[in-house]
Order: sequence, then C-alpha cells, then structure tokens
Amino acid sequence: MEISEAQKKQALFWLDYSQQLSNSIRYAEALAAAQRSVKLDASNADAWYARGTCQAMLAHYEEALSDFEQAIQLNPRHVEAWDGKAWVEGILGHKEAALAAVNKALEIEPDYREARQRKKRLEAL
Repeated sequence: MEISEAQKKQALFWLDYSQQLSNSIRYAEALAAAQRSVKLDASNADAWYARGTCQAMLAHYEEALSDFEQAIQLNPRHVEAWDGKAWVEGILGHKEAALAAVNKALEIEPDYREARQRKKRLEAL
C-alpha cells in the first residue's frame, strides 16, 4: 500500500519524537511514539528499529526481537538492527544467535564500535 508524502512526514515526526523521548530515558512514551511512526509508515526500517530498542529497554525482549527482525527484513543492511538483535539474543541467553547477528553487523560495517564491543562480551561468555 502506497502512503502519501504527508503520512511519511508524520511518520518521521513521530520517529524523531520517539528518539528524543528515548534519549530522555522516557521509554514507555518513546515506544508509543515509535508505534505511531510504524503505524503511519510500516515500510520504514528505522521506525521498527526504534520500536525494538524501546521494547528492549522496557524488558519486552520477544517483541524487541520481532521488531529488529522486521527492520532487517525491510533493510538487510541495517547494521543497528543486526546489533540490536545480537543485544536481545544475548539477553535471552541465545549466544550462538547473538554471535551470528553481531557478525552480520560487523560484516556490513566492520568498524561499528557497539558491535565490536558486543562481540567481545559475547565471546567472553
């Protein structure tokens, strides 16, 4: 389904607002804003990634994993979503899945600092 330019702009507004709220450690409100962004434009991988990050910060790990996977499906080169998936897989104790995801992030962007640090932590487990 094609969406209008106005709808895309609204979705980006809510995505930006979600990121501002998240930066202020207001994760429940950030999640609500990210959900509005996804509802307006479900084709935006960044909105799914933001929603996943909020879900993870609220300890909704299965939902976060699903959101990160949706972001990856929309954009297979979304390095932050791969790293987010690794983060949540690690929290859930799925070391092999976490390592596979972090390795994919590093394949896309070898110098991605967060993924490099996450890989070191995972390998130390």
